[in-house]
Amino acid sequence: MEVGMYISDEEKGNRLIGQAAMHLIFGRQDVTVSSLLAELKLMAENESDDDVLMQMHETRRWLAGYRCLSSLSPERAGWLDDKISASFGLAMQSDE
Repeated sequence: MEVGMYISDEEKGNRLIGQAAMHLIFGRQDVTVSSLLAELKLMAENESDDDVLMQMHETRRWLAGYRCLSSLSPERAGWLDDKISASFGLAMQSDE
């Protein structure tokens, strides 16, 4: 049962991040961890549902852990290493 609750909370957090990202995009602003955090804070100021406010707080807390990575290029952050290697390997195999 805990796993289902976790997935539900994760989906809610993802939805909140998506809403914040769309607000930023439609406002022609850069989407970064810092701008997402600021947008989620702004959204929370206009929210009256305590459950949603708690989810926003938890989402902002989780997202804040990635603030230092947002200042790095994807190559320096290392998060694409496996994907690039795997894609390159598949491209090399298909060309041979």
